[in-house]
Amino acid sequence: MTYDVITRARHNTRRRILAIFLVAATVAGALTVAVVFGTGPSRPVTTQGRPAAPAATDTTAGAAGGASGGLPSDLDWSDVAGVSVPVSNQSGPRLTENGLASGFAHDRAGAVLAAVHIVVRVNPQVGPAVFEPALRTQVVGRDAPALRVQVVQAYDALRFQAGMAYGQPIGTLYATLRGYRILSYTEAEASLRLLIEAPGASGAPVIASTEVHLRWTGSDWALLAPTGGTFDRAVTAASAADIATFLPFTAGG
Repeated sequence: MTYDVITRARHNTRRRILAIFLVAATVAGALTVAVVFGTGPSRPVTTQGRPAAPAATDTTAGAAGGASGGLPSDLDWSDVAGVSVPVSNQSGPRLTENGLASGFAHDRAGAVLAAVHIVVRVNPQVGPAVFEPALRTQVVGRDAPALRVQVVQAYDALRFQAGMAYGQPIGTLYATLRGYRILSYTEAEASLRLLIEAPGASGAPVIASTEVHLRWTGSDWALLAPTGGTFDRAVTAASAADIATFLPFTAGG
C-alpha cells in the first residue's frame, strides 16, 4: 500500500467519525453531515460555564412542546476537553475519576446527562486514556466493537496529522450543547436527540442534532453503540422549526 493510499484512508476515517458532535457542510446542493470536532487552536466555540441559547432561535421549555423530562434544579457546568457539560449532585455523574464520569440517576434527567458525558468521552480527541475505558465500560450493544475500531482509527489519523505520540489527547472539542429532546423513555432504555452547535466548514456556526440511544445496565446508563459503529446516519441539520422542539440545558428545565 502506497503512502498516498494510506494518507487518503486516514483522511477518510477522520471525515467519517469522531463520535457524536459535528461539522456540517453543503456540497453539490445536498447537506452532508460529518461527525467531526474541529481541532484547530483558533476556532473557540465553547464558552466557560453555562452555554448560551442560540441567537435568533427559540429553545424555551414552552417551545419544546412534548419534549418533557426536566433537568434538576442543582444543575452546574464542568469542562471536558473544551465542552461545557452539565453536572448535578442529584442526577449525576456521582463519580468522576481518571477522566471518566459515571453514576447517573435511573430517570430521564440521568439519561440525558449520561448521554452527554459518554459521547464526549468516546471522542478520539480526549485520548486513549479516556476513550478506551469509556468504550470498554460505558458502551454496549452488538456494534460496540465497531465503534471502538472507528474511534481508534480516527485517533491514529488525528495524531498522525498532528505529529503526536500515541497516548496524548489531541486538540479541543469545539462544540456547544444547545438543547435536548427525549424521544422515548422506559426503565430499560432511553432515546433522545442532542442539539449541538459547532463550526461549519467555513468557520461559521452550524446547529445540528444527533440521535443517541442508552440502555440501563442494572447499575448505570450506558451508550448503545450505533449501527455499524458510526453516528453518520444519526446526525441531521437543525432547522428553526427543529430547534424549537428542544429543551435548553437549564436548571429545572
